[in-house]
Amino acid sequence: MAGIRILGCGYSYGDRIVTNDDMAKIVDTSDAWIRRKTGIRQRYIAENKSNLDMAQEASLSAMKCAGVTAEEIDLIVVCTFTQDDPTPSMACKLAGKLGAGNDILTLDINSACSGFIYGCITANALLAGGSFRKALIIGAEKLSSRADMTDRRTCVLFGDGAGAIVCEYSEDGFFESNFGCMPNDTILGCGGDKGAIYMNGPEVYRFAVSKIPQSINELVEKTKVGPDEIDYVICHQANMRIIDSVAEKVVFPAEKFYKNIQNTGNTSAASIAICLGEMCEKGLLTPGRKILCSGFGGGLTWGSMIIKV
Repeated sequence: MAGIRILGCGYSYGDRIVTNDDMAKIVDTSDAWIRRKTGIRQRYIAENKSNLDMAQEASLSAMKCAGVTAEEIDLIVVCTFTQDDPTPSMACKLAGKLGAGNDILTLDINSACSGFIYGCITANALLAGGSFRKALIIGAEKLSSRADMTDRRTCVLFGDGAGAIVCEYSEDGFFESNFGCMPNDTILGCGGDKGAIYMNGPEVYRFAVSKIPQSINELVEKTKVGPDEIDYVICHQANMRIIDSVAEKVVFPAEKFYKNIQNTGNTSAASIAICLGEMCEKGLLTPGRKILCSGFGGGLTWGSMIIKV
């Protein structure tokens, strides 16, 4: 099955580590409570970096890993809902920072925590048409800029960072996906009087642990890809309990699920992309590997994909 395949990955974190004990000095919480409820031990906060800075760092790392130059990239997709500025798009500004050519398509995608999945789906469709050669897909979020530091239910969850992949369309590739949207802006979103992230935790949990296993199982059935053919599963790193619950409801053993939420917190559209960057750095993404990724987020949106290295 032809499709986009990953040529290289990269990632970037915020410049300051904030532990749970640090959070307990800001808001009424504790390390024990955060670990028990979420699995998070720390997160990275971008004090001296913009969202664009992190996207650039992740992109340069991915391009170096792939062995490509900016001139070889003709599609840049940035997945984020925390742009530094409303316009120009982060993708447009990133193209300038990287020194890309003028004959390049740049666009931002705002699908919250499902964003990176949606970005890959978009890139696969565009590259399949033959008008583009190589794409740079980035998930980047500076969630600290949208956090309400008086809301202990949400502020402890989020971190800043970016992940990026370089991909190309190949007859030897493999890409398949599913996705959906259930419009509801009361459960999870960003806005209101404070312009901050808000969330109904129990409802998000119920949504995720029902919809994500369903999405994964339907994708497996659609592709007829057996459990042994998938090397790793990456869920959006929202909550350790959600990931563990999903693992119990799908055909893949728990050891195939890659997790980093304990170190990064929830980085929204960046989370799956950062996981890929970390895995590449650790030598886990050797050529031929198939990775199943699944995300969910505000909207409510969800999506899963299988992609090949």
